[in-house]
Amino acid sequence: MSKSDASVSPIVPGRYFVFVERLVLEQYQQQLVEADSEDAAREQALAQFLAGRVAYMSSAQVEAPTARVRPVREKHLRKISNRDDAPPPARHFRTSARFEGPGDEQIEPCGGYPGTHPEPISRAQARLMCQNFDASGYSNHSGRGSTLWVVLEHCAEADIAYNLRAMPGIGFYVERAKSVDDGLALHMSVDTGYGPLRD
Repeated sequence: MSKSDASVSPIVPGRYFVFVERLVLEQYQQQLVEADSEDAAREQALAQFLAGRVAYMSSAQVEAPTARVRPVREKHLRKISNRDDAPPPARHFRTSARFEGPGDEQIEPCGGYPGTHPEPISRAQARLMCQNFDASGYSNHSGRGSTLWVVLEHCAEADIAYNLRAMPGIGFYVERAKSVDDGLALHMSVDTGYGPLRD
């Protein structure tokens, strides 16, 4: 029996698959690498970038965000319900209470990491930075670290464990740390001989 003979799965009303896309132009710190050829230099630079060792400098949105919408069919819902690795339900977003309120109001930094130059930021920008950190698990900052305090305050208020890599004169890289409940974290704790990370 060919596919053309099979009946088309009915569309589920009121439910859609949505893909939001945006085109941005991102710029990162210029690097100096030693390599035998241009291809080797390119590979080495990309490896450093993917490892999070290249500081983020600026990002400009080139085009307005677009959304592709596709109707959901019953067969899609059956596949999702049968998958063991279905994504968990979205968690409630929690952050610093100082970031809540009118989006255009500026908030002052309450502190700063040594070597940074904290600057005020709007509440809307702060919330967006925190949501991006939650979604991606990392955040890059320039050598000035003017907005680093936002992510650090968010992690402190939302009880998020993180690793901070400071590269003087280059930038700062914040990454969500492995959960203590994660098997890898427990395994590393046993291997290093330092015992459990918390009681």
